[in-house]
Amino acid sequence: MNNENITALRNNLVDMGLDALLISAPSNIRYLSSFTAGADARLLLTLEEQFIFTDSRYREQAYLECPEWRYQEERPLTYEKLYGVVQGLSRIGFEEAHVNYATYRKLEQIQPGIWEPVAGLVESQRRVKSAQELERLRNAARIGDEVFQAILPLIKTGVEEKVLADTIVHLIRQKGCEKEAFDAIVVSGENAALPHGRPQDKPICPGDMVTMDFGGFFQGYAGDMTRTVAVECAPKRLRDTYQKVREAQQIGLDSIRAGIRGCEVDRLVRQCLQKYSLDQYFSHSTGHGLGLDIHEGPTLSASSDDLLEENMVVTVEPGVYIPGWGGIRIEDAVIVTKNGADIITHSTKEFLIL
Repeated sequence: MNNENITALRNNLVDMGLDALLISAPSNIRYLSSFTAGADARLLLTLEEQFIFTDSRYREQAYLECPEWRYQEERPLTYEKLYGVVQGLSRIGFEEAHVNYATYRKLEQIQPGIWEPVAGLVESQRRVKSAQELERLRNAARIGDEVFQAILPLIKTGVEEKVLADTIVHLIRQKGCEKEAFDAIVVSGENAALPHGRPQDKPICPGDMVTMDFGGFFQGYAGDMTRTVAVECAPKRLRDTYQKVREAQQIGLDSIRAGIRGCEVDRLVRQCLQKYSLDQYFSHSTGHGLGLDIHEGPTLSASSDDLLEENMVVTVEPGVYIPGWGGIRIEDAVIVTKNGADIITHSTKEFLIL
């Protein structure tokens, strides 16, 4: 997989008139080289050679994980080896979203006038997933389903949000993920009006809605799912609002296919919520790409011009968040196909009263 990625990237460098690209984003480093400690490394890809710069702590790891990359031992935040490698190159791109000004100044001191900012070059390649990547994403989703099934019996009156969130994190790792993809969200009652609310020591009460948003990294690839359930009983407003959000989510799922734009998926979802006067409470985008990052392209939002392609992976996650009442979100991960959405999150979306 990596050789194909490197060839495609080199072709893009030729088209842009660049001699090389300095890669700093950890997820891009992993995508191109398979090196898993990208926060302490950099890559330099030229039209003919490929170098990995990291320090002695990762020497053996680099030899094991990316033997096709020329290892350059370099202490953190120094650029001695990079200086030697870039001699004779005249135009080198750097990832503008991942290089701060202080680092840019150091690059200019190494070799002034040759560094050019590049936006999203590797990220654009990452949008369409390989068969191996899709399998890893399916496994991340499978583990999410297993965690959801395991947590259901623990959701009851008196249990604190924080306890449930901590248990979810433990289950994510226990069932095969290396770590959580983001801080698990467990919010109940009025707290559920916060789309990314932090779990509190608030105990769950009868009649509460409980929204849980979580996922883990499986072999580097992120899972992401959300479900909302009720505890002991469910007022009519909660039941009715849940069904309306579920209808909007199903419309979003039904619209997914290769060739549709992200803004169109978002429009159809909002149109459904609008007929129930709920669109004013939908405060985020309909979905986002999944991969080595929990949020990556493409996006499903009102401003998104992204064209969905076969084997992209996106979430579909409408929600409504009503201050003083609460909130509901339902989220699945899906693989885009020519004919529709291959839904890889399989947990029930029937309205559950626990």
